[in-house]
Formats: sequence, C-alpha cells, structure tokens
Amino acid sequence: RAATRWGQTRCRGATAAMGDDAQKNVEFTNMWGARLRLPCDMPDDILKDAIQTFHEELGALQAEGKSYDDEDAGNASVGRIKKKFDEKWSPYWHVVVGRSYGAFATHETRHFCSFKVDNFAVMMYKTA
Repeated sequence: RAATRWGQTRCRGATAAMGDDAQKNVEFTNMWGARLRLPCDMPDDILKDAIQTFHEELGALQAEGKSYDDEDAGNASVGRIKKKFDEKWSPYWHVVVGRSYGAFATHETRHFCSFKVDNFAVMMYKTA
C-alpha cells in the first residue's frame, strides 16, 4: 500500500505544465487523449483502460445530452466505470470525477492515477 496525493512513480511520456496547475508546479503528460497528472503509479495497460473507459462514458453521456454535472447521470456513469474495473482488474476500485477537488488516498501500490479530460478531473485508485 502507498499513501499518496498523486502517486509515487513517473509514467512514460513527455511532461508539460498546464493551466492553473502550472502555478502549483504540477506536471502533466498527454497520453491517450488525456492530460495525465505526474507522478503516476499505474501500469500502462490499466491506465490506458482507465482513460479509454472514461472517454467512452463521457461520450455516452454527451450523446444523451447529459454531463457529469448532472448528479444522477454522473453517479450512474461513475458506478459503471467502477463496476467494469472491479470485474476486469479485481476489486476494490474507487472513482472520483469532478471539476476541482483535493484528495489524499491510501491505495495499493501501482494502482493510482489522476488525469484530466476536457474540463473534468478524474482520480482512480484501488484498495485492498
């Protein structure tokens, strides 16, 4: 287990500071259509699945004319992401989606990521 604010190790990719986070010395890299917050503590195959799954859910919500800003639709979408990850990568996953939040999470080693897609920040981690 690792207690972390944003992971323990760097994922592959070029780094860049973006937006308001640049003022806080936060680093990002672009991967699979997301701005991945560094450092990252997740294997590439799980990370790619997390980003692609979020893109799919975001697209499905937008096709219905909804957004994560709609509490019921957003909660249902986050629940589907969690269920998929619990089934595919074994329990117990936690998924947080929002526009701005702070967090401190205790997670299994190599099972934490934080990324941004459009105006949404996503944090996913697994606990035992």
